[in-house]
Amino acid sequence: MMTGKKTWAALIAAAAVIVALLLAPAGPATGLAGSQFNAGNIISDGNFYNGAAMSEGEIQNFLQARVGSCANSNCLAIHREDTPTRTWGFGTCSTYVGASAESAARIIFKVQQACNLSAKVILVTLEKEQGLVTDRAPSDGTMRKAMGYGCPDTSVCDSTYYGFFNQVFAAGRQLTWYSNPGGSFTSIRVGQYNAIRLNPDASCGSANVWIANRATAALYYYTPYTPNAAALSNLYGTGDSCSAYGNRNFWRIYNDWFGASVGPDGPTLIAAEYAAQGGAASLGVAVSGVLPISENGGGLGQAFANGSIYWSASTGALTVRAGAIRDYYFRFGGAGGSLGWPTYNQSPIAANGGGSAQSFTGGSIYASPAGAFAVSAAARRGYFTQSGAEGVMGWPKADQVCDLAGGGCSQAFQGGNVYWTPGTDSYAVFGPISAAFMASGGTGGPWGQPVSDLVVAGSGSGQAYSNGSAYANGSGPAFYVSGPVRDLYFARGGATGSLGFPTASQRCDLPNGECTQPFQYGAVIVTKAGVARVASPEIEAAYARNGGAGGRLGQRSGELLYYSANGGGLAQAYVGGPVYWKQGLGAFAVTSKIKDAYFATAGAAGPFGWPKQDAQCNNAAGTCTQAFEGGTFFSSDSGTFGVMGAVLAAYTASGGPSGAWGAPLSGSIGVSENGGGQGQAFAQGSAYAATPGPARFVSGAVRDTYFAYGGAAGVLGFPTADAQCGLPGNGCAQSFQNGSIYWSSATGGQIVTGAFAAKYFAAGGATGAWGMPLTGAQFIAPNGGGFGQAFQSASLYSATGGAPFAVTGAIRDYYFSTSGAAGALGFPVSDVECGLAGGSCRQAFQGGTVFWSAATGAQTVASEYLTKYTASGGPAGTWGLPTTSLLAVNVSGTAQAFQSVSAYRLGTSGVFAVAGGIRDFYFARGGATGVLGYPTGDAACGSNAVCSQQFQGGRVSYSSAAGGTIG
Repeated sequence: MMTGKKTWAALIAAAAVIVALLLAPAGPATGLAGSQFNAGNIISDGNFYNGAAMSEGEIQNFLQARVGSCANSNCLAIHREDTPTRTWGFGTCSTYVGASAESAARIIFKVQQACNLSAKVILVTLEKEQGLVTDRAPSDGTMRKAMGYGCPDTSVCDSTYYGFFNQVFAAGRQLTWYSNPGGSFTSIRVGQYNAIRLNPDASCGSANVWIANRATAALYYYTPYTPNAAALSNLYGTGDSCSAYGNRNFWRIYNDWFGASVGPDGPTLIAAEYAAQGGAASLGVAVSGVLPISENGGGLGQAFANGSIYWSASTGALTVRAGAIRDYYFRFGGAGGSLGWPTYNQSPIAANGGGSAQSFTGGSIYASPAGAFAVSAAARRGYFTQSGAEGVMGWPKADQVCDLAGGGCSQAFQGGNVYWTPGTDSYAVFGPISAAFMASGGTGGPWGQPVSDLVVAGSGSGQAYSNGSAYANGSGPAFYVSGPVRDLYFARGGATGSLGFPTASQRCDLPNGECTQPFQYGAVIVTKAGVARVASPEIEAAYARNGGAGGRLGQRSGELLYYSANGGGLAQAYVGGPVYWKQGLGAFAVTSKIKDAYFATAGAAGPFGWPKQDAQCNNAAGTCTQAFEGGTFFSSDSGTFGVMGAVLAAYTASGGPSGAWGAPLSGSIGVSENGGGQGQAFAQGSAYAATPGPARFVSGAVRDTYFAYGGAAGVLGFPTADAQCGLPGNGCAQSFQNGSIYWSSATGGQIVTGAFAAKYFAAGGATGAWGMPLTGAQFIAPNGGGFGQAFQSASLYSATGGAPFAVTGAIRDYYFSTSGAAGALGFPVSDVECGLAGGSCRQAFQGGTVFWSAATGAQTVASEYLTKYTASGGPAGTWGLPTTSLLAVNVSGTAQAFQSVSAYRLGTSGVFAVAGGIRDFYFARGGATGVLGYPTGDAACGSNAVCSQQFQGGRVSYSSAAGGTIG
């Protein structure tokens, strides 16, 4: 168990706190209003009884900031006086050890420590009593009663307590003795309502105030009045005749200068943190009380079996748990050491092998399998810039070492090192740059110290050093750039500019003492005099390969340029044409007609990109070709055109200019319709490629037809197959996205599209029974509208919204005789069905069904007869096949003859068949135009072999024995 003040200080001594509030006076509290004043809780005990609220230096800085320049020696910022050693006969203050020429700041600081009274309370009291803190030239009389101690409102001051030191120490004793349980002041009860007067004039009355704490009670003992509403409504001015201002001014000044005067005090917050951390079940039992810590701005601490809790005004209450982090923390003085106060509780970090970390005002402690190490406040900037333990740097592997030149320090981490020198920021060095930096000798080598963060630059990284800069492309090696090379490199945009990343270190083995360093897109050459220029060895080699200044390229006509397009590369202009170079491709000249066509497509920045070879020419044939990233240019007497993408692949496979397609006659032409793609004209046809998809060649009469229908932008869309020839009639066919073209010398070129195409393919297409198409699809307006298309041996029709059906053979001949789809039959609604009784066929149309046999020919059965006919069994039934089409009888009826019956219908009545002997008897008497007229019912036969049927003119009975009679 730890006991004793010295042991405790070693465990929970305070840290240096970088807090602006404690270094310079705060401005007026924003929006401070009298309505915020709580008469029963003017200041918390924690803010009042605090022997470590401010350091001597902070007090001195505060006084200097408040007063500015002093006008006499009583001004507190410069005031000094000899002080005696004094011990009070009562109270809780310890002995004040006097000294000569002590400053006002030192006197205030020593009284704060001796009496455990916040220096902020003393400063506020000096201001609210005499305005001393902001007075540039206080009088001797003002100094004699500095704290207003011994100066009752109703009498003169007690001379016993004259003088600045006497006032501060005596007031400090009294303010901490008031309401002390061991003291004699008991008239104001904490935790109860108390009558507090509003003014020395008793007639002004009093207010019933609930006193919340000892500090507020002490203020009322010292100044026994509470402000009235008038005083609070004019917070920075005067109220009325019953207003008192002492405690109002104390609250206002404290809040303006130091922030909130109330709130939980340190011990309360430590207790709350203890509970939040799980109390005894987690931190164990307390092994000390709450003790003040004066170092580094001051605060409180309490030790527990499994950890320690620290509180300061700037950081709040936080826990340092027992374990590797606390062990390290204690080894370096705990809160009293360089690490200072905790600013966050310990937290686990899973990345890079895992561990835990905790932040403090003076640094951070990290514990991992590598051990526990601190990252100081100076090192944290560079480390945190790379995401700390969760980033590329990983966990610290050792404590910082400060043995570098110029007092520099470094600290090793899993992924690299952090470097800094006094007065500069820290920077992390890692990855390929770190490897190269260490190989060069680190900070003691030619690079010097890092002076920037390692930053992403394009596809790699870069970092500045005191003598140069280092760059690494991706995970590749890093190279150092310095001197005139770096100056020119920077002028060209650095790693993201025209030269790209360095690819090797600088070397100085060129003729004439020149140095060079290669980059992705060129090299920098520096003369002995330090003049740098950009050059490309690859372009110069290509220039020499083409004959140099005496060759086809001639003299240079511009400087070396970098182009970022299409992956980036270099270009050098010559009179005869440029030379281009791209990493991975090489350097090649582009000249003559190919150059003109290439430039017309935006050159290296266009769709063809960078050249992949020199031009290949056949001088005898007058042709040249040159390959580029995005395609190939072909030059001939027909012109110079580029071919690219799928068209180029198919063109090359066909043999190129000497193959079936011939030379290109146009460039690539974009087509946005039908899903988009490209087309290009050649001497023997045109090539098309949908995106995505292969290219197909369309030529001859098929192409003529294709063009007539709008080509790739028209109804057919892009070709989906090459042309197929050798069809009947020396014909050809080619498929497209939305149909096909068929051609023969006999039929010409015709297209078949949509549902017609599917039906045609199902029937065998051009090699099937229908033969070649004779027309395209034609619109037919009558009978609701639709389309029809003629083939050599069939005609195909579809009504609007309906499926297509073919009409063939004798039925087609008959159909045509009735005006086809425009006639009474209308559009077919089924395919032909053959193999019926008597070798017959039938096909349904909108206006009826056509039946055909060799014996009867083709006849139509109208819809009103068809139901009865079908019920009788159709061609295989009792009626047999129709032998006539529908006939008009008189003006009111119709009739149709079948092989075995004759059917009649009068007006809208039913259809009735007349058969056998009754039909013969009926015909003998004139049929429907005779005396019997139309049948009005079907025949019925009895068991006596007598059949009868009702007609308009009577009932006919018939038997084979007796013949027919009219009843």
